[in-house]
Amino acid sequence: MQFLLDANARMSIGRFLETQGYGVRYLAGTPEHDLEDPDVLALAHQEHRILITNDKDFGKLIFFDRQPHQGVILFRLSRESSTHYIERLQAALDQYGERLVDHFTVITDEHIRFRAVV
Repeated sequence: MQFLLDANARMSIGRFLETQGYGVRYLAGTPEHDLEDPDVLALAHQEHRILITNDKDFGKLIFFDRQPHQGVILFRLSRESSTHYIERLQAALDQYGERLVDHFTVITDEHIRFRAVV
């Protein structure tokens, strides 16, 4: 699996994914840093990457506007520690693995909601 980290996503998530052997592209600190949300989603789709974000606006783009995507992981955590983010992401990877592709996944402190987009 390949991932695109939105500019608002923690760099530690990307570093963790890289240590697990996943391909990661970062938007923070690049010319694409200021892309609008539809363009970020299109870039992830074009490059066959799952988007990792903290921005819930991507749900609207996918469920209401029917924008194409490769999958989205949305973090909605109350604790801001990198360790907590990584633990919850590892749980999603363990539980769903390759099935994260083409799905919208919301990771909270207590749950992982995994939803196919039809």
